[in-house]
Amino acid sequence: MAVEAPPRGEARPAGRPRPRREREEELLVWPDLLFPEFVSSVLFTLTFVILSVFINAPLLNRANPDVTPNPSKAPWYFLNLQELLLHMHPAWAGVILPTIFLGFLAVIPFIDRRTEQQGVWFGSRFSALITGVTAIYAIGVTWLLVLFDAAKFEKLFRWIPSCDINSATGNLQGHQFPPCLADTAEGHVGFLGARDFQTRFMFSIGDLDWPADVDHIPWPLNDWTWNLGAIGLSGIHGWGGEHLNLAAAFAEQILPLVLIFFFTVLIIYILFRVGWVRNIRDIMIVMFTGALAAYLTLTIVGAFFRGAGQALILPTDIKVDEG
Repeated sequence: MAVEAPPRGEARPAGRPRPRREREEELLVWPDLLFPEFVSSVLFTLTFVILSVFINAPLLNRANPDVTPNPSKAPWYFLNLQELLLHMHPAWAGVILPTIFLGFLAVIPFIDRRTEQQGVWFGSRFSALITGVTAIYAIGVTWLLVLFDAAKFEKLFRWIPSCDINSATGNLQGHQFPPCLADTAEGHVGFLGARDFQTRFMFSIGDLDWPADVDHIPWPLNDWTWNLGAIGLSGIHGWGGEHLNLAAAFAEQILPLVLIFFFTVLIIYILFRVGWVRNIRDIMIVMFTGALAAYLTLTIVGAFFRGAGQALILPTDIKVDEG
């Protein structure tokens, strides 16, 4: 039997609420979508107009393929990768790390399967605090590592003794321990960057000298030759004389990756001990926020703090040399 609706103006009797109609669950293109987009575009345009009034864009002459500007920079959205190229091996900086980050973004929904507060900004109890603290932490750590690799902390390491170098070979004079730093043309200085672990940082363990004895390690099977004349194959060689430069691998690959892993685990552990990180979602927030903050920091460094020869200088000192 059909139930008549109450007359207009009278309250609906208590009972099961009326289900939402499909129309009420929709969002209209106008004004729900187009109006916010219009406001955003106006604010974006006004921001660039204001910036153009106070900042003189470094517009150069017509492109000349015979002249390379100094500094020569990638588009702004690739400046973070260009900045990474200064600190680690090109394969890791340009391909492997970006691929790992994009893969991490893709697998987050498969790792965090909780549906509670799904799609809600700062849905968990401490998510806003986790995001803020992690962002500040990642920005600070990224800047410290950039400054270290730009020799800004060189004076802090002058306590490391000078190496006794054989002028003929450029290696250690005998075996030395504890570790030492080879002098430069300016005399005794501290670390000038991570690549000093490959060149100037020296020590001995027994008869093994770093880096002289580890920069030319032959791969296995280098000298092997197979002669399979019975099947028409002969003179097949192994790796063809390939060698491993362990000192370069440590400075350009092992050390940067260990630092990334260490500082990631450190902030997760600190926030866990504080009591803010409680589940997988909190860990994902830490990792995503840290990666994004480091990405933006490297972009800012590459855009505003790299001058001629990619030297780290203040933005006011940057001048483009057209060659």
